[in-house]
Amino acid sequence: MYTLLKQVIASKLLLLSIIILLLTATISCKKDQVDILSYYEVGMKNNSSEWRDSSFIVATSNRELIEQIEAQLQQPVLQRKMVLGTLAPGSGGYNKNATHGFKWHFKEDEWQLAEITIEIYDGRPYSDVDADTTYWLQTVKKFAPWGSYIRKKINEK
Repeated sequence: MYTLLKQVIASKLLLLSIIILLLTATISCKKDQVDILSYYEVGMKNNSSEWRDSSFIVATSNRELIEQIEAQLQQPVLQRKMVLGTLAPGSGGYNKNATHGFKWHFKEDEWQLAEITIEIYDGRPYSDVDADTTYWLQTVKKFAPWGSYIRKKINEK
């Protein structure tokens, strides 16, 4: 009887250990899938008389892109690449310039740094994209202001 009791306890401990192991693995996998967004202010190399055209905010959780951005931030402004991204409706809760919230944002993780793009993607954040959001979202679908560059990392939305 004592041997049988030991076997039951051992099998229950083994089962409990397996359950704990599976739960730990599941939690670990989900933790890796939850990527925290990093936010960056995009500046413009060319001056505009409209202050809302001077910057906008982008977000990414793409580690490779974040490494590229960190390298870009070490370069002089004139040597930094422009941003090119797929447009989405709404500000995303973060795309703004001071008090102005934009009517669009780059889809997170669907943007990149580029040395050159086609001219149709060039424009200004407020005077072009915000002023004709429907056209940009439905027809052009991407935005790559030629004078843009990553100005700095920002800590909050």
